[in-house]
Amino acid sequence: MNTHLPAALLAALFLAAPMASAGPTTPAAPTTPASPDGPGATVVPAPAPTTTLRLTVSGPAPATTAPSPDAVAPSAPAARTVTLLCDPAGGDHPRAEAACADLDARQGRVERDSDTACVLLYDPVEVRAEGIWRGRPVSFSRQYGNTCELNARTGAVFAF
Repeated sequence: MNTHLPAALLAALFLAAPMASAGPTTPAAPTTPASPDGPGATVVPAPAPTTTLRLTVSGPAPATTAPSPDAVAPSAPAARTVTLLCDPAGGDHPRAEAACADLDARQGRVERDSDTACVLLYDPVEVRAEGIWRGRPVSFSRQYGNTCELNARTGAVFAF
C-alpha cells in the first residue's frame, strides 16, 4: 500500500475546505473603505457602474441647394456626435432619458427587432456607439438604408 496516499488525500481535503460552504453564498456589495472615525463609522456602498456612450450619426449632407454644374464631387457626409450619460440620464443627447430607457430595456444592446415598414429609399446613414453601459464595454457600428430604418431599429438612442 502506498503510504503517501493518505497524506495526499488529507492535503487535498485541507486545501478544498475553504472552498466548501454550508449553503449558497451571495457576493457582498462593493463598499468604500470605512472612514477613520472609528468602529461606528458608516460604510458607504460604492456607486453603481455608470453609462457613458459617444454616439455618432453620419449621413448625407442636407441638400440646401441644387448642385452646380461645376461641382466636382459630392460634399462629405454630415456627422453629428453626442455624449449620452445614464444613471442619471444626461450628457448632450437631446432625448437622454428615452435613450437610457431603450438601452436598459435591451440590457445595453443598441439595436432592437422592429416590424416597422420603411420606404425603399436608399439614403444611407451610418451610426457608431462607443463607450461603457453599466460597466460593460459597448462597440456598435452599422449602416442603415435610411433614417426610417435607423429609427425603427435603434429607437431613441440615435434620435438626435
